[in-house]
Parts: sequence; structure tokens; C-alpha cells
Amino acid sequence: MYFNPFKTIIWLSIIILISGCDSRFKAELLLSEYLQDLNRSQLIELEDPAIVMPTGLPPTRNRQNALSTFDVSLLDFLSLQRCDIGIVAGRKNSILGRVMPDSQRFLYEIDIVRAIESCPIADPALERELMLVAQQKRIELPKAFGNAIFNGEESEAFFSLSNGFLPLNYSTAKQQSLLNALIRFVKIGNTLDALPVIQGGVFEQDLKRLMDSEFAGRLLFSLVYVRGYLDQVTTQVVQLSKKDCGAPVNYLRQQFETHYVKQIQPYMGRLSQSAYQVLPLLNELAQWSHLTPEMQAFMMQYDMTSSQSEWQQYQMASQRHAKAWSALFHMCGIGVGGQS
Repeated sequence: MYFNPFKTIIWLSIIILISGCDSRFKAELLLSEYLQDLNRSQLIELEDPAIVMPTGLPPTRNRQNALSTFDVSLLDFLSLQRCDIGIVAGRKNSILGRVMPDSQRFLYEIDIVRAIESCPIADPALERELMLVAQQKRIELPKAFGNAIFNGEESEAFFSLSNGFLPLNYSTAKQQSLLNALIRFVKIGNTLDALPVIQGGVFEQDLKRLMDSEFAGRLLFSLVYVRGYLDQVTTQVVQLSKKDCGAPVNYLRQQFETHYVKQIQPYMGRLSQSAYQVLPLLNELAQWSHLTPEMQAFMMQYDMTSSQSEWQQYQMASQRHAKAWSALFHMCGIGVGGQS
């Protein structure tokens, strides 16, 4: 059996490096072990793949929608004090209001439209002017909503690719608070025309749940890495022929069972389980948000139907990998478990 001492030295270096890291990168060790033990066969020559990282979250300037401003003159402001318009507008025109984060700006936009439309205004000219403002604000609500969800520091953590893999022991039980937050966001997006009454504290806490989960970035990172390693193996396995059957393929089968069937496949199952819960909500949320072209391109990576998305590329890599091994075992008359 072929043995490459140079690759063993590299492998030992990888173990030392990764063992000093936290759980964010233990999945890579699992994948590397799979390649390393397959590599001990004389039939296969593998290297850790050169991973092409997915597209990162666009910078703020490329994901923030511009919103119109609404300023009330002093006289008009005083004349509207019996309505909520003056109070709400005053909140925006205050020193703190001028530097509102996107989440607070969204809540303000909802409130100002509701205030204008519910206030009886005696002055016809002022009423027409304010109704035009309300009309424009209604049109912009999806933009303000998109800014709130996708443009704050919460989204930067949620979509960050620097947080590594989803943990090996990740389970859907750990993401219930994230799911609840996404469900509430989707409900808001569904009812923007009705000017939903939103509790600011709950809205902000839900944004924090996105940030704390780091889910979207970790999922994307995991999908890309797993796909890269599976494709490396698939490329080698499909080149084997009937002349390779016998002891060499039996050794490969043992590594396939030990590493892929018993360790990697269960991890992939957890990735898919969690993704099937989160991605439909995330994609629906993106539909209700007016996203910039750059942000739309970024979100396409999570699309569950497009063949070009990272999600579908991962699914296809998984299928290619499984079919390659199945074809080899069938050709050699063996099955997983070692039975002919």
C-alpha cells in the first residue's frame, strides 16, 4: 500500500493547528481526515481542496436603500401638536433622531404614515401635502424594512463568513429562537400595507437573535467547504475501473464507511435539517424587502431553487459524491457493510 511520509507530516501539522482552534473549525478536521485516509490507498491521490469562498455581504453603501426625508416647518409643527404627526416628526428631527439606526428608522416610517393618515387636518393645502408624504412613505416601507433587517450590525454578524462552520453537534433545537424571530419578521413583511403595530423592544431583540445565531454565514461557509471536499473525492472515485476491484476498493469502502457514512453524512444531515427550516423563511423575508441589486445577488446564494445558488451546488455535489461511490461498489460487487 502506498505511503507518503511528506503528506503525513502535513497532516500532523494540520492536526496541531486545528486542535488549537475552537469548535468552529472541527468540521474541517473531519473532512481532512476523510481525504487523508483515502489518500493512503495506492488508487487515489488527494489534496485538500483550494476553497473558493462565497460572495461576502456587500458593504453598507451597497445594501442600504435611500429614503425620502420629511421635515415640518415650525409653524406647521405647532399646528399639528394635537395630532401624533408633530410628536412623531419631532422624534425624527431631534438630535438623536437624525442618527437613527435603520431599525429605528423603519419603526419611525411606520409611525409617521399612521400618524398622517389618522390625523384630521383642517388646512386643505397642508392635508394634500401630508397625504403625498404618506403615499411616498408607503411606497418606501419595503425599503425601510429591508434596511432594518439587512443593513445593521446584526446582519453583519448573521451573514459573516468569519465565524467558521456550524458546529458538528448543531441541532435544530438550538435555532428555535432564530426561527421565531424570522417568523415574526416575515409576518411584518406580509402586513406592511396594513401598517402593523410593532413593539420596538421585541423587534430589536429579534434582530439581536439574528446576530447571536451567526447562522446564515456559518451555513454558507459550511456548504462551500463540504462541497469542496466532496468534489475532490468524487473526481478521484469516478476514475476507478473494474481492474481496481478487490482489496484496494475494499480499503476505500472501509474509509467511506468510517469517515463519510458514520461522521460526515450525519453532519450534512444536520446542516440540511437546519437549512430546510431557516432558508425558506430567509428567502421569503428577502422577497418582502426591497433589496439593492448587490444585496439581491448576495441573497441568491441561499436560493433553494436556482441551480447557481450555493445551496443547490452543495446539493448536487452531495449527489455526485454518493453516485460515484455507489457506481464503484456496484461495479466491484460489494456494498456498504462489506457484503457482496
